[in-house]
Amino acid sequence: SYAAHGRDGLRELSAALAQGMTPVISYWGSDKMLWLDGRGNDKRGPCDQDKPNECPDKAKLSNFVVTPLDHAVGSPSATCPGSFDLPGYGPVSIVPTGWKTPKGGAEFQVQEAGKLVPTMGARAYFADKCTAGAYDNTQYLALNLLAKTMRFTVDLTEAGCGCNAAFYLTSMKQNTKASECFDYYCDANHVCGVSCAEIDIMEANQFAWHSTLHTAHDHNGVGKGYGGGSNFNGPRDWGSQQYGPGSSCIDTSKPFDVAVSFPVDTAGALQAMKVTLSQQGHTCQV
Repeated sequence: SYAAHGRDGLRELSAALAQGMTPVISYWGSDKMLWLDGRGNDKRGPCDQDKPNECPDKAKLSNFVVTPLDHAVGSPSATCPGSFDLPGYGPVSIVPTGWKTPKGGAEFQVQEAGKLVPTMGARAYFADKCTAGAYDNTQYLALNLLAKTMRFTVDLTEAGCGCNAAFYLTSMKQNTKASECFDYYCDANHVCGVSCAEIDIMEANQFAWHSTLHTAHDHNGVGKGYGGGSNFNGPRDWGSQQYGPGSSCIDTSKPFDVAVSFPVDTAGALQAMKVTLSQQGHTCQV
């Protein structure tokens, strides 16, 4: 269950998923990332201090696929990074943020076999079409993942304390406001001035992992995983023995696989978000 400000959070997110949500990838670092990877009041979290200057230049995500659940009750200099095939959906174009800003945004690469590589500071959106230099909310994917599973592979090698490689869903296609980022971006934390539903499948580095549900105006949301906390405790569903470099379940010094499922009830409403990390026969689930 998920109660958000006295309302049924799962019901609200079920409606957002049914309308379709836009997958987003970002990669960034900060010396104020202890909410993700800090020690917490219980001192069981992984990081004493964030060191964003030591974050590697790139993170890597690949092998995206969507499948039904088994039991489903511009600017002249602007360029489109490329496209890839998403099994279970079809061709997907990548639209990067930053075309309307003076610096143009950080580089986002689409490599062979659908490997997506955001450089530090990048953010990009899954879309049905990319028009270089022009943002159009109607071009963004509206991916309905109710009663489906999405899978992908992530490589967080050397992404340490203070780094955040993120993959999440927001209701960007339904957002008609260009926002302060000029690209129709919206999320539950009002980052670009527009709020909308947000489902954080992955906010992670080598030492921490968060998966969080947010209704449109629920900044904190409800989440699981491991790590985080400065004057609070983040999720503790695992420990450093299960998740981290050299750990027994997920060794984050190597790539690993992610599966996120959105099971529904007999009425077709969202019941939960289930996230499973796996690597060489080992699995960790939240």
